[in-house]
Amino acid sequence: MLKFYFSYCGVLKRLRSGALGGEMDRLAEYFFAVGYKRASAKIYLSRIARFSQFAATRCGRMPIHQDVVDSYLCTFTTDSPRIGAASALGHARRVAPEPLHCFRSQGR
Repeated sequence: MLKFYFSYCGVLKRLRSGALGGEMDRLAEYFFAVGYKRASAKIYLSRIARFSQFAATRCGRMPIHQDVVDSYLCTFTTDSPRIGAASALGHARRVAPEPLHCFRSQGR
C-alpha cells in the first residue's frame, strides 16, 4: 500500500527499514481507508518513518519502550514539530499497538 503514496524504490526501502518497517504498509492502508488526503498521509508516514529509524538505532525492531519515544520527542526544540510527531505516533499506536505497547497515548 505504500506504493500508492511513494514511487521511488529507495524511499520505499527506507520507509520499510526501521523499527516499524513491517507495519508501514498497514499504516498506509489505514490512512487510505480512513480517507486522508494523499499529501497528509505522506506527511504522517514520513514522520512515522523518521521515528522508526530513530527507534531502530536504540532498540532494534521491537518492542519500542516509552523512554525511546520520549527521547525522540525531546529531539524537537520547538512545540510545533514535536506535536506533529506525537500526532503521527498516535496514529501508529492505534494501527500497530504491538510494537508500541509501552507508548502512552498523549504526547509531551
